[in-house]
Amino acid sequence: MPRPEMRVAPGWAAKIHLTAAPVYYHNYLLGELIASQLRAAIDREVLSGAEPRGYVGRTDLGAFLRERIFSHGASQHWQALLQDATGSGLTPEPFLAEFVPAPDPLPPID
Repeated sequence: MPRPEMRVAPGWAAKIHLTAAPVYYHNYLLGELIASQLRAAIDREVLSGAEPRGYVGRTDLGAFLRERIFSHGASQHWQALLQDATGSGLTPEPFLAEFVPAPDPLPPID
């Protein structure tokens, strides 16, 4: 793509994350994957599959986060913490499940 006419400013240098932190945008995806995995664990272990009516004021949810995540502080590597908190290492399945509906179960065989 050619530079626009009359443009001489080095605009690329204003994007510090492109030069100084090249994996900056990867952190957004990593955060989304972890959030989806935590959400799936909360759904499975706290909400027991019930549709949440919001998370505000849920002491059981607060207890889950406090016991499984926050109480450990920086004592564990994030991968070990995620494994302990959710029962699984980092995986894309919970993230994908939020966007791709589960297939219909096969009808029973007569």
